[in-house]
Amino acid sequence: MKNEMLSEKKLPPGEGLIDFAFPDETLPMLLEKFHRHGDIYKLNSTRSDAWTYVVSHPDLLRHVLSTNYRNYRKGVGIEVVNILLGRGLMVSEGDLWKRQRKMIQPMFHRSVLERFTALMSRCSRKVISAWQEKQRTGEVIDITEEMSQVTLNFILYALFSEDLDRLIEQQGNNPFSIVAEESARNLQFARRFRALSGLVKDMVAARQSEERRPFDLLSMMIDARDKQTGEPMPEKQLIDEVLTAVVAGHETTASALNWTWYMISQHPEVGERLQQEAAGVLGGREPTAADINHLSYTRQVIEESMRLYPPGWLLTRRALGEDEIGGYYVPPGTDLFISPYIVHRHPQFWEDPERFRPERFVPEEAAERPQGAYLAFSMGPRNCIGEAMAMQEMIIHISMVSQQLRLALIPDQPVEIEAKVNLRPKHHLYMKPEALHR
Repeated sequence: MKNEMLSEKKLPPGEGLIDFAFPDETLPMLLEKFHRHGDIYKLNSTRSDAWTYVVSHPDLLRHVLSTNYRNYRKGVGIEVVNILLGRGLMVSEGDLWKRQRKMIQPMFHRSVLERFTALMSRCSRKVISAWQEKQRTGEVIDITEEMSQVTLNFILYALFSEDLDRLIEQQGNNPFSIVAEESARNLQFARRFRALSGLVKDMVAARQSEERRPFDLLSMMIDARDKQTGEPMPEKQLIDEVLTAVVAGHETTASALNWTWYMISQHPEVGERLQQEAAGVLGGREPTAADINHLSYTRQVIEESMRLYPPGWLLTRRALGEDEIGGYYVPPGTDLFISPYIVHRHPQFWEDPERFRPERFVPEEAAERPQGAYLAFSMGPRNCIGEAMAMQEMIIHISMVSQQLRLALIPDQPVEIEAKVNLRPKHHLYMKPEALHR
């Protein structure tokens, strides 16, 4: 049957052009054409003579991302970050990716995440203290900037621990702060970011010469070994993985928290439930690893926020060989676009999809949806390796703040999305910290 379908070479419906010179127009166009053509349609691209297929049905997504994933490699979207990350896990393919995934996976084991709980709490405690002072003085906070800073602090200390403080003292500032301070991801930023490779190289050399291994991700990467050969990561590969962890561990989590606080500010009843859950589970103390699973409503709020505003709003793949998807022929070289932003609004799987309703993620309701209807962390073998760490970090942050403060959105400010590498607010969002009504 499949061979018959391939021989027919039936192409999906659709027309139009993706012009990458105008990235702000991409998401609105994809969404409009989804409503017109449905679960799979084709477009032309200014970057390639090959077709671009846009796929939005969970059954088809499972085929591309799981069942037949070996026929697909990362597509045009990854080219934007390739210059930043070298051959790190987010970019690499084939045997290199398999080897690196196996070497890095143990760093996200539950036992490791448990040891990072205190660091996550410390980073949130620092920002809460600053917000409480601003609440007393009536000052406003830039929640977009604050979420960028708190998530960057966590991933940098998770990577470098004591060496980060040494580096800041030596340099007179934090050289990695450009990741949070500069939103552009252009060639100029890439050059500045890649220049940080030398600092990572020096840290690795110092630890090896001193035989020093503090508990952090850098130590784990240095000591990781290929199970087949017993070899460590080559120096260049190790540096690429560190820089990948900085970007991947910061940007998506910052975006998710930014939108989560925005959604909470728009739904006071959600904020009250978060406060009640934090009070009931934590009773005024900081979370431990054992508390994470009990903060279930907090998790649901984050998941629903990521449904409406998935940081990774576009996944791209490129077909290596011919295939068939949904009854349509896929020629080799075809680019595939999968937009979680669109999938998360598919009316067949999400009732009243624009409504913010965290209860969608109670286990009973979530179990009724097909795999692939929710793609906040992608799916299949190349799903986000840091999903558990990111969720734990966000749950700890939201629950700790909810015990202490309420964040109220400053009225009459524009709230627009900017769909570039990640789904960000086009303008920074400003909020006022307020005391809780106890």
